[in-house]
Amino acid sequence: MWLCRARQRASAMLYGKPESAGKRIKIPQNAVDERNVIYMEKQAGQIPDIRIYVVCHKPAYVPENPYLYPIQVGTALSGTKLPGMLHDDEGDNISERNKTYCELTAQYWAWKNEEADYYGFFHYRRYLAFDPSLNKDDGWGNIAYDRISEEAIEEMKLQPEIMRDLITKYDVISVRGRRYPRIKTEGKTMDVYHEYGMVPFQHRKDLDITLQILKEKYPAFAQTADSYMQSENAHECNMFIMKKEIYKDYCAWLFDILFETEKRIDSTWYSVEEYRVMGYLAERLCGIYYEWLKTQPGIRAGELPKTLFKETAPKAVLEPVYPAGVPIVLSANDKFSPYLDIMIRSVIVNASPEREYDIIILYNDISEKNQHLISMAARDKQNISIRFIRVCEYFDAGKLFVDQHLSVETYYRLIIPEIMPNYHKILYLDCDMVADHDVAELYDFDLNGAVIGAAKDIDVAGQLNLNQNNWQTYATEILGLDSPYDYFQAGVLILDLDGLRRTMSSEDMIQMALTHSYRCHDQDILNIVCKNKVTYLPQQWNTLMDWQEIGRSRMDILKMAPRQLYEAYTQARKRPYLIHFAGYQKPWDVVDCDFAEYFWEYAKLSPYYPMILQKTKRCLMDEREAELSRIAKMEQNAGIRKIANKVLPIGSRRREWVKSIYRKTK
Repeated sequence: MWLCRARQRASAMLYGKPESAGKRIKIPQNAVDERNVIYMEKQAGQIPDIRIYVVCHKPAYVPENPYLYPIQVGTALSGTKLPGMLHDDEGDNISERNKTYCELTAQYWAWKNEEADYYGFFHYRRYLAFDPSLNKDDGWGNIAYDRISEEAIEEMKLQPEIMRDLITKYDVISVRGRRYPRIKTEGKTMDVYHEYGMVPFQHRKDLDITLQILKEKYPAFAQTADSYMQSENAHECNMFIMKKEIYKDYCAWLFDILFETEKRIDSTWYSVEEYRVMGYLAERLCGIYYEWLKTQPGIRAGELPKTLFKETAPKAVLEPVYPAGVPIVLSANDKFSPYLDIMIRSVIVNASPEREYDIIILYNDISEKNQHLISMAARDKQNISIRFIRVCEYFDAGKLFVDQHLSVETYYRLIIPEIMPNYHKILYLDCDMVADHDVAELYDFDLNGAVIGAAKDIDVAGQLNLNQNNWQTYATEILGLDSPYDYFQAGVLILDLDGLRRTMSSEDMIQMALTHSYRCHDQDILNIVCKNKVTYLPQQWNTLMDWQEIGRSRMDILKMAPRQLYEAYTQARKRPYLIHFAGYQKPWDVVDCDFAEYFWEYAKLSPYYPMILQKTKRCLMDEREAELSRIAKMEQNAGIRKIANKVLPIGSRRREWVKSIYRKTK
């Protein structure tokens, strides 16, 4: 037998018998039913006991699979035990040393406290794929996925039967080696040894000490260690699957070397990243051990590709913050954060101190910095809550239609019924608007059995009467509306979530969006789904701005809407409650656009205000330079003056502004 008896005795003397080995089998809450079946088969000796520990230091989504065991590392330091996971601070453990040993605290814990036939280790965002043919390398040895989706699991062949069949064919499975790029460092082609220390938080002297200890304690590994250090192919991330006897021997060998290394390295003044040194060194030792195993008679060794998931946050199940609060949902991306903040602050300024407001922001890429700045709006306000919910776990946005005027965030309103199962009624508000009234009054509207409350789209109504864009045929034949004038604008919505769930699932609505069959995309889908189930809101609660340009304006279209609707809109303009900057003109781009005064009133309350002013100033300066250049050319060419008269009409405010600037520069 390849396992040396002398090393077995040394392991026993160094570490003793595991205190709780064989005493229990912990079953995390996910995959309980399937795991119970497999557990009974294990007890009957029908299948091997395979445990792959998924190392987590924060809440993470781990797919339901009877062989995957989420384990929290550094539990002793965190002060919080994550639910549904194993914890590395129970039994014999080194949990308190997690800051330097990283994922190894899980490996130590499994070695000392668990009994299985096979031991494996993944990271919360890195797994092995059980299809050796996968080869979509991102250049760093990873097969990258946006998230742990059903499609990714299928492609990785992360099904229990496939995993079991492949695992039991081998004694050890390692991460597929990553070949370094053929670049020169210190006069040599990059190899495992010289790669260590290429970043400022790794020091080659630490690796030298580790290799010295290895050769002192285990001289039989010296040749393999030297060979691996000179290799251009690295096995990274401390990820593997090993048969029991091999794993036990590996841990005894690994921690014997690392514990001695820890004594000899002076890490007193190491930074947080530098202090992770034991984890870095263990990656190199793991590669050495694997390469050594391959030289041993009878050892069946294999390699599998490594995957990387960009997003691993668990699906959020939202609970209402207040028993009788006003839930308000918005969606935005990082770029739109300043205007989202201004919208939220306008809501808060007009909020009643007698009501409670549960503000939820759906996002995919809003930075932590921007989340902090936006959250400051609720600081010291007991009746205001602001939360951010990342939604990429719920659907694949990559196939949805987007353009310069339509972002993927607009589709988020379609998945609200799914991600808010414990809510019954909510407000949805676009963030390219400002509130000038308490939106709690809007939330209190009685829907009278309808599933949605929305304002009629006066812009579409005007286009219908102008017979533009064939809206009449589109609304009746494609959208199936009984009357095309019933079409509503989806920037402000009261949603009866229970009624919507009974009407159509979020998944079905997303599937409709993926057909790319609709002009206004998610807005059209809501009009189809909620046909004859709408309570129409006053125009005050979604007052569209009037975009204006030379020779035409939105008002030209709105005036052609049915007179009752147009009169309601003109009355709403006198005292709008929610001003909607729908369309291509936004007050942060066109500072004097229609209703801009409302925006700037609330913008002054935002921490983003100086940044918006700076951006606006740059835009105006660029515009000024462009206009001056055009004027100079016009003076030189009389023919161009005719064009100028069209671009800058005589007597117009824009022409006079440009002329004044030009005079100052002459």
